[in-house]
Amino acid sequence: MTVPEDRRDDQSHTTRALSLRVSLVLIIVIVSSIGLFGSSIAVHYSMRSVLISQADEELASALTGWTQNPELYSSGAVHTSPDFSVLVLTTDREMYMLHNEERSRPNFSQVQVNGPPRTIDSVPEAETNTQWRAVGSVNSGNMIYIVAKSLDPMKRVLAGLDAVLIFINLIALVLMAIIGAVFVQRALAPLREVKSTARAIAGGDLSRRVPSWSPNTEVGQLSLALNSMLGRLQESLETAQHSLTVAQSKEEQMRRFVGDASHELRTPLTSVRGYTELYRSGATDDVDRVLDKIEEESGRMKLLVEDLLALTRAEGSRLNLRTVDLLELALSAASTARAAFPERSIEVVNDTSEVPVVKGDPDRLHQALLNLITNGLRHGGEGTAVTLRLHRDPAEDGHVLIDVIDDGQGMAEDTAAHIFERFYRADSSRYRGSGGGSGLGLSIVRSIIGQHDGAIKVASKEGVGTTFRITLSQAEQEQPGTPEPEEDPKPGKPKGKLFNGKAKNKEPKGSETPTRDDG
Repeated sequence: MTVPEDRRDDQSHTTRALSLRVSLVLIIVIVSSIGLFGSSIAVHYSMRSVLISQADEELASALTGWTQNPELYSSGAVHTSPDFSVLVLTTDREMYMLHNEERSRPNFSQVQVNGPPRTIDSVPEAETNTQWRAVGSVNSGNMIYIVAKSLDPMKRVLAGLDAVLIFINLIALVLMAIIGAVFVQRALAPLREVKSTARAIAGGDLSRRVPSWSPNTEVGQLSLALNSMLGRLQESLETAQHSLTVAQSKEEQMRRFVGDASHELRTPLTSVRGYTELYRSGATDDVDRVLDKIEEESGRMKLLVEDLLALTRAEGSRLNLRTVDLLELALSAASTARAAFPERSIEVVNDTSEVPVVKGDPDRLHQALLNLITNGLRHGGEGTAVTLRLHRDPAEDGHVLIDVIDDGQGMAEDTAAHIFERFYRADSSRYRGSGGGSGLGLSIVRSIIGQHDGAIKVASKEGVGTTFRITLSQAEQEQPGTPEPEEDPKPGKPKGKLFNGKAKNKEPKGSETPTRDDG
């Protein structure tokens, strides 16, 4: 049976965790064992030293006490101290011995007379090798007395003490192992939290974090480092995911843009090819008519390509930011539009109490305003008038608003919802050559305003008119970056006329949509 890889990982994690717990408990038990063993040895030798000292005191007392009684050495006397052995050497070389232990007898030859007490062995022929504590001295009568005491009682006491110590040590080690296992279990609990968090993160939950513990502990420092690493990792992944999403969105927009551009270019190219084949087949001999049509379609393709280039520049180029006087800019755009539409009414109304200045690229903003004016004049219908109104709204503090208002035919709500989309036409049957434009003008406007961190929206009502509102952040009052219009304006930027007072055309009430696009 094959164990799944994730199950094997779980088992390996568990094994490592168990091994760590067991290792720590074993270390506690081993260290405790060494300590208990050392203390037991100290207690054993301390007790032996005490018992040896007691034996030496008893030997000294016996040497000056009861061993000096002559009656003990008479024939038939009974030795009342079975653990003692006494050897007496008189001046006449006579030897008397008192000894009740038959299996073992001390080897008195190992005793140093008038020396300190010492431990001696039994005689070689003894049945048991009992150790003795012995001392010898010479009394005032020049008699040598040697007294020995068996150490078997001491050994029995020490053996009992060792048994008690072993029993106590075993109980202590068992308690140490249990208490150590409990404390190790509690000490490793944070590591289990870390393991659980790591599994959750591996499962895709990037928001999980290790619980925070005291930074004064190693586990707290580990959790702090892990959370910092996880935070940076999540930010990197989110940034990468956002970049991927943006890239995919851009790619999709590019594909749609290329498809739309190809479709828009196909129509005039097909027309050019059709007229060429018509003339080549001999179906018509009107060369002027064929050339006029080819020139007309070429003009439409040129317009489309220029708008595509303008849109590309608006989206990709860097802005030449300067302080721009919007009033002068509006006058310049209106003057340019009057040169193209001399029979139309184009007014500029300033309802601001101070000079409306913003930070921006004057050429790009001029292009945006001119596109909006041209859009209103072309699609509003015959006799449509356009008004540019500069004002401020208390709800838009710190911003300057520019309204481009026309009193034309207006738009339906569904049309206004798509007005800023590329190649969008309110009337799908309207041909580009009949005043329809390329369908990119308002897309260019939206891109330019977006580059300036501004906003544009549209409000329109059929039969009343359309208002485009641009919102830009106001700049500090500085010397305007847009040059003053000349008395004799240059081509493309003629001097505009400022009309005081309110515009005749009020803002029409209708649908408002966020930035969208129309041609």
